[in-house]
Amino acid sequence: MPQKTRSTSSSAPDARDYCGIALAYAKRAADEKNRARFGKWIRLAARRYLRDLERARKRGGPFYFDPEEACRACSFIEHLPHVEGKWKNADGSPQINIVLHESDVFFVVQLFGFRKPDGARRFSMALKAIARKNAKSTIAAAIGLYCQCCEDELGPQVISGATTGKQARIVFGVAKRMVEKTSALRDAFGLEAFANAIPSYSNGGSFMPINAKASTQDGLNPSTTILDEIHAHKTHDLLNVLRSAAGARANPLFLFTTTEGYESPGPWPELRHFAEQVLQELVEADHFLAIIYAVDEADEEAGLPADDDFDEAAWIKANPLIEVNPILLAEIRKEAIEAKAMPGRHAEFRIKRLNRRSSVAGGWVNLSKWRACSGSVDLEALRSVPCYGGLDLASTSDLCSFRLVWKQGQHWFTHGWRFVPRAAIKSRTERGLVPYEPWVRSGYLIEAGDEVIDYDLVREHILLAHRRFMIKGVGYDRWNAAQLVAKLEKDGLPMQEFIQGPRSYHPAMQELERAYLAGQLSHGNDPVLNWCASNLVARRDVNMNSAPDKRRAADKIDDFVALLMGVGSSLVAPPEKQFQSFFV
Repeated sequence: MPQKTRSTSSSAPDARDYCGIALAYAKRAADEKNRARFGKWIRLAARRYLRDLERARKRGGPFYFDPEEACRACSFIEHLPHVEGKWKNADGSPQINIVLHESDVFFVVQLFGFRKPDGARRFSMALKAIARKNAKSTIAAAIGLYCQCCEDELGPQVISGATTGKQARIVFGVAKRMVEKTSALRDAFGLEAFANAIPSYSNGGSFMPINAKASTQDGLNPSTTILDEIHAHKTHDLLNVLRSAAGARANPLFLFTTTEGYESPGPWPELRHFAEQVLQELVEADHFLAIIYAVDEADEEAGLPADDDFDEAAWIKANPLIEVNPILLAEIRKEAIEAKAMPGRHAEFRIKRLNRRSSVAGGWVNLSKWRACSGSVDLEALRSVPCYGGLDLASTSDLCSFRLVWKQGQHWFTHGWRFVPRAAIKSRTERGLVPYEPWVRSGYLIEAGDEVIDYDLVREHILLAHRRFMIKGVGYDRWNAAQLVAKLEKDGLPMQEFIQGPRSYHPAMQELERAYLAGQLSHGNDPVLNWCASNLVARRDVNMNSAPDKRRAADKIDDFVALLMGVGSSLVAPPEKQFQSFFV
């Protein structure tokens, strides 16, 4: 087995050019001409990788790229044996050890090649979502063994976690059989395979399975946590326990592997949505690696239809191993025939073989057009321009928003203040998805209160804005707002209730949509507003009037709702109070 060294040469004499394989794969995947082979999310992941390689070359950046670390991990995995199925080399001879497919090289090279300035891994969280039978458990087990043996961790603790013991033992069982079949691995790192644990005596480490019930026991201190089939978790409980237990580790890794599943209240919908936001550059999360293989849904922005479930040419988007595993292709063909003939099996085919979610709620915002409106907002230049506001206090325990809008000619400008209690910052940070803590440090969020939002602090910021800008009206949702609104009215703020429903929201949504699609909006590339925009889903009444749908939204939309209320309040203002054109 390859030992970890400080050399800058290849990690083993017979190692392949893994970094070159990953780069070539990324370039092919990023090319629009290859849409038929690579799905949307892999195209975006490839472009992110290419951008990150450029970022890594800059001095003083948040991370660098170490080819030696990337190659060492890949070489370690390729020294491990196959323990499931029969594999053949290109010449037809039996394939004893794992040979990483280029899609797996692409994943592993990123996971271990990017390093923080202190030498630790850049990525502390990684997601690989892919259709079933594409070796995700094998790769997860191999990564777990590498982290146990080769990451210079004192007393590494690798945990394969799941909601049931049977599921937790899948990845662990693969790792156990790899250790049993590889004497060189056992000798090099002092490994021994027991029924319920794989200890590594050379560094005091262990690899063990754990289920949701057992996770409440004391003594957990995971350095690497593998959660296989994260879609099956019905609650956040196991993830929360393991994240809390890993708090003492300087270089933890949470590896999520999954195939799609039916929608549930567990962590998967949130995790998937966050991964998609990262890939679309709506949220900057340098700690999170997102790789999603799936057939394509309809792309309204590009004017492309959804992939046909039974188009065999599209299956490779969700099944990259289909080109090297003829058995996999044969199985999918067989299940496709059954899915066509038996509608009851169609949904399962879509989810498990095409990695297609059970329901797709389309977002209201055209995100490429929205990103094009990221022009700066000069607040000093807007001090003498009349403006309107929106105040959304619907959430007391997470996010609430106060936002102003200005209009000059046909162009809209907006700026907002968002408030969160300390408990929400802590819980979001522990979950590791939405970057509340960095947003607080950067001034995009304002910490206000402990468990619930401190409305006195919200009032102070609104009064400061009132003294600074020419506020002509503030639309508000009366939910949770009665006391604060009464105080603001005494302070001289022109408050006006904004009725929550399609009839009120529809004109504002029409006007805002017209503005941003025409490039007549500047939102300053505000990351909180961008995040809320990407979460927004619209509902319609019988007359096709639209309104934000908070129940179906992927996450918080409060800041975007405040924007809509500000726009809507301006549209219903008396003529003498409406915006004037300041262009001569």
